[in-house]
Amino acid sequence: EVGIAQNLIEQIEQKLAQVNQPLKALRISVSLGKLAGVSAEALLFGFDVVKKDSKISFAELVIKEIPLKLSCSNCLNEFEAEKILECCPTCDKGSLAIVSGQELRLDSLEYE
Repeated sequence: EVGIAQNLIEQIEQKLAQVNQPLKALRISVSLGKLAGVSAEALLFGFDVVKKDSKISFAELVIKEIPLKLSCSNCLNEFEAEKILECCPTCDKGSLAIVSGQELRLDSLEYE
């Protein structure tokens, strides 16, 4: 997670290099899916560690956790689940697709 945080900070520093004014505050919003392979707590910890030696040491990271959402191609049921299932709980068929829950996305940068 420290590596992911480092990569995130590098991307943000590149974007902010285009801003021609000193920053007083920075809020970074990220979407993190349940199946992204990263825990929110570990990402926050890694971010706090890495930001200390960066140009954005004053930044705040806000994580929006995205639940796992599955869809059945047989009955068209869309539902949240804790893990990937083998069959639909509504029709008991095994044709499920992941709708959301795999994301790790930088949503916005708010600064002043």
